[in-house]
Amino acid sequence: MFFTPQKTNEMKKMGQCAAVAALFACASMSAFAQTADIDCTKPHQAVDRMICNNAALRALDARANAYYTILLEAKPAADTKAYHDFRDSLQTDEQKWQHDTRHACGAQAACLTDAYQHRIEALRGSALAYLGLTVTAAPAQSQPSEPSIDYKNAIYRVDGKDITLLEGQHTQPAADDSSAQDVTHIIEPPPHVAGKLGGRNAVAVFLSEQSGGSGTFYYVALAFNDGRGTTFKIGDRIQPISIAINGDDLVVGYLDRNADEPMAVPPTVPRERHFAYMNGQILERPPAASAAK
Repeated sequence: MFFTPQKTNEMKKMGQCAAVAALFACASMSAFAQTADIDCTKPHQAVDRMICNNAALRALDARANAYYTILLEAKPAADTKAYHDFRDSLQTDEQKWQHDTRHACGAQAACLTDAYQHRIEALRGSALAYLGLTVTAAPAQSQPSEPSIDYKNAIYRVDGKDITLLEGQHTQPAADDSSAQDVTHIIEPPPHVAGKLGGRNAVAVFLSEQSGGSGTFYYVALAFNDGRGTTFKIGDRIQPISIAINGDDLVVGYLDRNADEPMAVPPTVPRERHFAYMNGQILERPPAASAAK
């Protein structure tokens, strides 16, 4: 089989784009990679210690570094002066972001999470613009379907703070220089359920949070397509039984204790509570409204 120069050039461009697409896949799969520019065996600064001790932040750092490497090393489909100018300024831009944005967060996990997410989106946008991926449409039959809600890798608002789950769990030191751990993770069973609440597609699931003490607090949580979620505290050391979305009604069932029973007594009292999602929050329905549903 013979190829014309034009066909050969087209194939080279397709090959370059395929290689870059593969690198994009690697970027999304590199969540557990070690951070590239932080020595976690000797984390000197507070920001380094926070990232090294937080699996979710390590994953965000690895993904940002993957996109940065793509832009630094991949060959674009169109090798233009604009791309060379951009790549020449890339290292300076990266150093400026690390100093002005990441390091400014210090040991604040929520600040670092937000900083990394914005950085990843900026790097991804640059890769799409300069590596020519936006003009390489796949055949219609291979276009991906609308992604399902990744409730195990989302940011949940828990007691006024953002908690980033990675594969269903978040762990961080309970305090500086403490061996105790704060652990937040998804509880299944009962299995998660999908539906629509407040006009939004959502996944409902139980979360638990243990802060190194004797208590283990349980929450009903909703995750949405934008990768964010919200929660409502159910109780301490309960036993989740069921979770369901019926129309616009979120129904939670669990075992609890009577008011006069100590926490050492296993929960045996069945409870059922009904919730709605309104104005970005999970709100409990009054008993009369629940009965009318």
